[in-house]
Amino acid sequence: MSTYASSADVVPAVEAGAAGYLLKDSSRSEIVDGVRAAARGEHVLAAEVAGRLMDRVREPAEPLLKPREVELLRLVAGGATNRAAAAELFVSEATVKAYLQQIYDRLGARDRASAVALAYQRGLLT
Repeated sequence: MSTYASSADVVPAVEAGAAGYLLKDSSRSEIVDGVRAAARGEHVLAAEVAGRLMDRVREPAEPLLKPREVELLRLVAGGATNRAAAAELFVSEATVKAYLQQIYDRLGARDRASAVALAYQRGLLT
């Protein structure tokens, strides 16, 4: 139960294993019914919460990588070193390293090779 109905509050709760999400201003019968339903293994969402989650799902998804990150990954896939990529993109090597770390984090990659492989698998590079 919570006072907050935003998807930014609901999604982490559900990801953490919550069986449902009710608001504190729910009626006594909604709360009792919700607890019983959750105990039976059913999922319970307050109507307002369900509406906000629907809105979130309908929003266009943000691209996994930003255009500049894809550009860098293309250079890396072509064998460019950090220094060469920095020169090509007119940025510092430190910026290239920071971009690469962001790419690794977003793709769940461990290193350059796995980032490139994952990018090809996901259709980010062709």
